[in-house]
Amino acid sequence: FLKSGFLGERSELSCMKGPPITRIGFFRKNVECKESRIGKHPIEVPSNVTIALEGQNLKVKGPLGELSRTYPREVKVERLESGLVKVSKALENRRANQMHGLF
Repeated sequence: FLKSGFLGERSELSCMKGPPITRIGFFRKNVECKESRIGKHPIEVPSNVTIALEGQNLKVKGPLGELSRTYPREVKVERLESGLVKVSKALENRRANQMHGLF
């Protein structure tokens, strides 16, 4: 019969003093979500481009072609009266901050 730490000998690791491993955890810090300086600015739309905004779906048509994009719910897209498009965060959490940086 082999005598090792797995078959009954007490090893130094099993005799360690301190809290049980189940009590060791990681604390999440609250992350302050800031918009980037570039992300705060509204997007200017040229006069030869048409925009159709339906909820989170944005369709853009111009002289170079068409583009359609569906934004996630964490990102709010709105068209201002001056013809500008504003992209902002709908929620204040980490995922919204990440999504705002992508769009």
